[in-house]
Amino acid sequence: MGAGTRLVKFGGGGLLGAGVGTAAAILFAPQSGGELTGRFLDRLRQARLAGAEAKVAKEEELIQKFRAGVNDPEALRDEEAKVRSEATRAVSAAGVEVNAPGSPSAQGTAGSG
Repeated sequence: MGAGTRLVKFGGGGLLGAGVGTAAAILFAPQSGGELTGRFLDRLRQARLAGAEAKVAKEEELIQKFRAGVNDPEALRDEEAKVRSEATRAVSAAGVEVNAPGSPSAQGTAGSG
């Protein structure tokens, strides 16, 4: 058996497996397509927000470290303002609103009421 024939058989098996997996996922999915899409988008927003928060925290930590190293509490004030401005833009770009599903404030009030 030639290498080309083996490659075709392998590719065919992969496609068959992908088809069976897709069919099983559709049949056994616990949510409808709209619900699943909504949950996915919420998780994506949460991940973007977490990334933006982690970036801001690290940059602020490095600024504080630099200030301690040079013994100047006013060092890098412009950069600090820029970091805060970028954080605000990142949060708004992530689509997180105060009471959006999945936002921290919505999670805190989800069980109450």
